[in-house]
Amino acid sequence: MSAKLSDVARLAEVSTATVSRVLNKSGYVSQKSREKVLLAVEELEYSPSRVASYLASRKLTFNIGIVAGKRLFRILSDKSDQFYTIVLNGIEAFFRSNNMRGELIPIDEFSNDFDGYLMIGGEIKENDVRSVKNRGKPVVLIDQYLAGVKVDCVVSDGYDGAIYGIRKLLSKGLKKIVNIHGPLSHFGFKDRYDGYVSAMESAGLLPKAFEFDEENDNMSPIIDLLLSRYGLPDAVFGCNDTAAIRALEELQARGIRIPEEVSIIGFDDIVSSSATSPSLTTFKIFKQEMGVVASRRLQSLLIGSEPHPTKISLFTEFIQRESTS
Repeated sequence: MSAKLSDVARLAEVSTATVSRVLNKSGYVSQKSREKVLLAVEELEYSPSRVASYLASRKLTFNIGIVAGKRLFRILSDKSDQFYTIVLNGIEAFFRSNNMRGELIPIDEFSNDFDGYLMIGGEIKENDVRSVKNRGKPVVLIDQYLAGVKVDCVVSDGYDGAIYGIRKLLSKGLKKIVNIHGPLSHFGFKDRYDGYVSAMESAGLLPKAFEFDEENDNMSPIIDLLLSRYGLPDAVFGCNDTAAIRALEELQARGIRIPEEVSIIGFDDIVSSSATSPSLTTFKIFKQEMGVVASRRLQSLLIGSEPHPTKISLFTEFIQRESTS
């Protein structure tokens, strides 16, 4: 177990305040007490926490660039997005209490004027990240993971959630389960898609998936194609709530009863997921926590603490509502 500040104070027979003054080279300490503290530090191999030192002093102010792709920047600017707006709220809450300032900027107006960067969403590509890293600035991705780049990131564990959701449907005797996902270049969608495929194949069932274009809303032709070529499914697993809600609406428009004929599961637990009729069964992503955790990780990088890149994955929570029987 590593030594604490109080251990040093006890061995040196001084107060913790005296130890702190010696280590921070601030305030008066007698030569005798200073020598006793330094000997105790050496004997205990004490290493002061940079994070604790920073939080104690609060002398530094960091300016952070919050970078988003063009589409996400547009919807974040007017706070209309039900997912990333909450992530942004978490970032801002952490900044307010930790002497950090943030500015939302689009990726095509990237500036080197910031101390560090939070890069949000699936539009962030490898070249975007490398351009920041080449400038020697710390960066943390949020809701995006880029294989092989070895950059800090905070994501949700969609794979685990998808496995749990599909098994839940299978336990009810539902076997003809269709996946509707967003672009698989986005880690979140790919992670959930991989979980779906794994769960289906483990059960000896054939995966069947369709790609939903949220911006152009191609859900109506997807449902027509699904029904004409595959027939009525037992269940639909949407890789986000928007896809699940649109599938629910299109199936209902064709006279199909939810969940009596088709069960539907979404992912994200956005605000509108509980307002559908029937209300949407989904997986809660802890969106505000993602923002807080990513901000805290960036703070550590800025003060030189724990520099090795880390992938932090937050588990999801299953929310049972009316769209599954």
